[in-house]
Amino acid sequence: MQRYAAAKDRSSHVGLWTHKVGFVEHHHNGRLVLRGTFAGHYLDVDESDRVSQKGAGEGAVAAGLVGALLGPPGIAVGLTLGGIIGSQTGSPSDTEAEPEALVDQLRAAMPRSSSAVVLIAAALDVDDMLAALRESARSVVRHPLSADQAAQLEASLGTAPLASPER
Repeated sequence: MQRYAAAKDRSSHVGLWTHKVGFVEHHHNGRLVLRGTFAGHYLDVDESDRVSQKGAGEGAVAAGLVGALLGPPGIAVGLTLGGIIGSQTGSPSDTEAEPEALVDQLRAAMPRSSSAVVLIAAALDVDDMLAALRESARSVVRHPLSADQAAQLEASLGTAPLASPER
C-alpha cells in the first residue's frame, strides 16, 4: 500500500486506475488477504478469518439461555463463550464466499510472504499505473485476459458487491 500511496502522490493527475486497484497479501502460511477493487467488484476477503457468523449467533443464544439460570453474570459469560465456541464450530459453508478463480490465480502468481497491487483493467489504465509506480515496482506481471478468462473471473466475482463508480 505504501508504493500505491507514493505513486498516487507522485502522479501529476490522479488517473482512473487509482479507483480500480486491489491489494493482495500472500502470507507465509499460504493464505491470502484481498481488499479493494477487482474487476469492478469490491472484495474484503481474509482467508485467515474463518469464523461462522451463524454458528456464533446460535452458540451465543443457546449459552445465554443456559447462563440465564445463573443470573445476569451467567448471561454475560454464556453469551460470550457461546459466541466464541459457536463461531469456531460452525459449518465452513457459513463463512463468506470467496472468488475461487481469482484467488487461485493470485496464489499461483505471487510468492509467499509478499504483497501486490493488482489492477484488472484496460491496457491504458495499466500503463498509467506502471508509469506512476516507476521503479518502485519490484516485479511486474502483466497478463491479458482472454474472453473465457474474463467470463470466468466475472462469474467468480458474481456474489461480490460492485465497487463505487469511477470518479
